[in-house]
This record gives sequence, C-alpha cells and structure tokens, in this order.
Amino acid sequence: MWLRNADLLGMALGFGLGGILLVSYLRHIEAASRPAPPAHHAEFHLPDEANSSPVALERYVPPVVARSAPPEQIAALTPPPLPALAPPAADLPAPAELPQIVSPEQPRGAAGTPALPDVTRPSQPRTGSGMTGTGFFVADDGSLLTAAHVVNECSRTEILSRLVKLTPAEVLARDPRQDIALLRARRVRPPAFLSLGRPGSRRMVVFGYPASAGPIIPEETAATLENDKFPKPLNALTDPRYQVWIAAGAVTHGYSGGPILDPDRGVVVGIVKGMVDTGRFAVVSGMPKSGVSIGPGAGRLAAFLKVNAPDLELGEPLDTGDAAVDDARRAIVHVICHY
Repeated sequence: MWLRNADLLGMALGFGLGGILLVSYLRHIEAASRPAPPAHHAEFHLPDEANSSPVALERYVPPVVARSAPPEQIAALTPPPLPALAPPAADLPAPAELPQIVSPEQPRGAAGTPALPDVTRPSQPRTGSGMTGTGFFVADDGSLLTAAHVVNECSRTEILSRLVKLTPAEVLARDPRQDIALLRARRVRPPAFLSLGRPGSRRMVVFGYPASAGPIIPEETAATLENDKFPKPLNALTDPRYQVWIAAGAVTHGYSGGPILDPDRGVVVGIVKGMVDTGRFAVVSGMPKSGVSIGPGAGRLAAFLKVNAPDLELGEPLDTGDAAVDDARRAIVHVICHY
C-alpha cells in the first residue's frame, strides 16, 4: 500500500517529537545512573616500616536525594548526627595493642611477622654467659623496670651499680609484645626511684650501660623527642604516651631498658626498646634518617604495672632539671642475665 502525503507528514512529526522526548529522558537516565560523588578523605599512611594501619579521617557525605521524594522518604534516608568526640582523659589511658616487631632472632618475612621496621635491640650481644641491659627503680620496695628482651630465657638475673652491690633480682612479669619487664630485688633499698609521666618538652636524657661505660659506671646521652614529626591524628605508634620516638645517635648496645627522662618534668616518658632504620620514612617530614630509637611510652608502662603489680606504690616526681638527672643516675642499675 502506498503511503499518502498526509501519512508521511504524520510519521515525520511523530518521529521528531519522540526523538525530543527520548533525548530528554536519556538525560534523566544518565543523571540517575551517575555514581554519587565520593566522600572526601584526608588521610596519611605510616610507611610499612612502622607496621601500622593507615589513619583516615572521613567527612560524612549524605546520600543524594531526589527533590521529588516525599518528606518521610527523605527523613528515612538522612543519617543520624555523628556523636561528639569525648575530650581526652586527664589520666594516662589504657594503651592500644601494638603490632609485633621482628626481633633480631626472627628471620625476615617469617609467617605472621612484619619484615619492617628493622629494630636493633641495643643489648649486649649474647655470649656464653648471658646478656646485659639497663633498668631503673620505680618503687622503694626494690621494684624496677627494664626491657623484656633483656631478661629473656635467663636462668638467673642480677643487678649492679655504683650504689648497689651485685644482687639477685626476680623477674615478676614480662610482656614480650610491648617489651616491658618488671623485676624486684628484695634485698635492696633503692638509692632513688623514678616516676612515670607524659613528656612536657622535646629535650630528653637517656641512661644506659654500654660496653664503654663498664659494669658499674653508667653513661647518659642527650636525646630529642621526635613524635611531633608524625602527621595528626596520633595513634598507638605515634602518640608518646604509647610509643616514644627519640633522636639519640649515641644509644647503642647496653641501653635496652634504660629510662628516657624528661628533666623539665622530672619523669620517665618511656624506656629504650631498640634502634630503628628510618631511611625509608620519606612521608614523615623532618624525621632524622639515622640515630632514631623507639620504646614503650609511660602510658604503656603504667598500664603494665597496673595489671602486674596493682598494689605497687608509685611516687610522684620530686625534682626537676639537674636534680632529676641526678636522681636518675642513682636510680638506674646494670641488669645482667645469666643463661
């Protein structure tokens, strides 16, 4: 059947109007199928050396709601307001768990252990007789703290200083994961003991018994707190209450377990655990490339003592400045582990 001119004209008008409607409808389809804009992220990643999870702050972006949706539907899709963050507690909080760090005795890449960072434990190398490190009194009953790896697998432990004769010390508790140990020399009345607390400045003094110091004469070296080099917010690897990062190039074998003292406040802010290679910390602006040591902070030490020695009476700091440094010289001891 041949189409008449009127029919052709009607078809042309129909196709034209249909095309206009289709183009308009396609725009709506495209807008509806386009993904919502992603939430904004402000995040930083500590490098693999620090063996920590990335810290991310996310600003919540509510879902896109069509203007034509009824009010009750919009109310159902609107999220509740985020709760306000509680202010930090005045006391030292219970510390979070730290991931395990490879010790010198473990091969790199072992199952369940990270390969980085390389931590060199600054204790005297093992010999046929034992290992040595540093400890310090924290109470007048002869209780002292040191690093857990200093007293690992010891058949007998003794302490010694210029003010304390060679005396047995009992290992009361160890936390290998946090590298903290509690000892008690029951026959010793400590010449001095030190208090734990938060840092009030960046200027620190570290005490220890390296080979150059001899068995009874300690050494001390200046250090600088480097935790402020990490981006905010702080976490269990960067908050000085949990882990202390110091630049102290002189720290070497024999300093393990030694106190990191803030003389401005007269408190121990942490103990020496080991030395870290920070050469790959390019993301941390201003972090020294060498001579950096780490250790558990005062928050971890206080939590450890609360669990393992709840009745232990810890004193308040009595001195600051040079007097606090002199207290530390009298409170530290050489820890000797016999195999």
